[in-house]
Amino acid sequence: MQNNNQNHGILNLTENALPCFPAPLGYVDFLQTMFLLILMKKHKLFSNGKLAFKPRPFFLLSWDLYPNNSTNSSTHLGTATSPCKCMNNLSGPIPPQIGLLSELKYLDLSINQFSGGIPSEIGLLTNLEVLHLVQNQLNGSIPHEIGQLASLYELALYTNQLEGSIPASLGNLSNLAYLYLYENQLSDSIPPEMGNLTNLVEIYSDTNNLIGPIPSTFGNLKRLTVLYLFNNRLSGHIPPEIGNLKSLQGLSLYENNLSGPIPASLGDLSGLTLLHLYANQLSGPIPQEIGNLKSLVDLELSENQLNGSIPTSLGNLTNLETLFLRDNQLSGYIPQEIGKLHKLVVLEIDTNQLFGSLPEGICQGGSLERFTVSDNHLSGPIPKSLKNCKT
Repeated sequence: MQNNNQNHGILNLTENALPCFPAPLGYVDFLQTMFLLILMKKHKLFSNGKLAFKPRPFFLLSWDLYPNNSTNSSTHLGTATSPCKCMNNLSGPIPPQIGLLSELKYLDLSINQFSGGIPSEIGLLTNLEVLHLVQNQLNGSIPHEIGQLASLYELALYTNQLEGSIPASLGNLSNLAYLYLYENQLSDSIPPEMGNLTNLVEIYSDTNNLIGPIPSTFGNLKRLTVLYLFNNRLSGHIPPEIGNLKSLQGLSLYENNLSGPIPASLGDLSGLTLLHLYANQLSGPIPQEIGNLKSLVDLELSENQLNGSIPTSLGNLTNLETLFLRDNQLSGYIPQEIGKLHKLVVLEIDTNQLFGSLPEGICQGGSLERFTVSDNHLSGPIPKSLKNCKT
């Protein structure tokens, strides 16, 4: 067969019903881009579980176990496939022989039933740029050898049963841009070495059992747009260094044990659209500086121990659609400026110690669908503008 793709060694195992991961694939004697289905028809790949021809090392650039709609698999090199329902049903452990695929750049074994640990031999794949092992039944710890993958750009291990610490060696992955570790059973503290990953764009490490403080070294991650650490057991203060992350768009730290004040430096995150700090033990006043977040759409500070008055500066958040301040110890008047937030869809300020009357103009924009102010000490007339509410 004519060789037109000498630089593209691709093995695509999509849309099959393979029962297990064949260890001999570490020695596949095949040098061209071809789907496994065609390969098996032409060469009878297995005979009694072994290769039907003499093996020699084969250098894969891309190993994709995802079904997809592309007929040109080379488009997946160095990029992530779109999540979709897997047509394979691979199970058992990932064999250590995978470490023989020394030129592999893209490895995706997602949405299967792999079990056991991630083999330490993964660390031998030093050309790997993308590693996806998501939605399997993998357990054990993340091998520290992953820190040897100096070319790694995207690491996705979410929705498994991984436990133990996040290896400090991940701090060696200087090219890493996307880190997805959520929905596992990871524990222990977040290593401060994570602050070395200055190319990181997104961190999703939520829904684990992480403890200890958020490292102040996260303030070094100037390219970060998403930081999701919610639903863990993190404690200590929110480091003011988070305010250095000028590219941040989403900050979600809810359902932890964080305490202390909300740092005023969060007001420097001018591109922030989502701020979720609810269900912690945060105390002190809501900083006036939060009113600087003109792009903010979703602000949720409920279920803390916040006190003092609601800042008048919140009236500057003209893009705000959801505002949750319930279940705190807020006192004083509800500022009239809240009535100017015409895009508000949800406003919950119940279960506080607020007094006085409701702001004139509340629901003037007609967008408000849910509005709760119960369990306060409010008095005075009900504003006529409430007739515009959808609730």
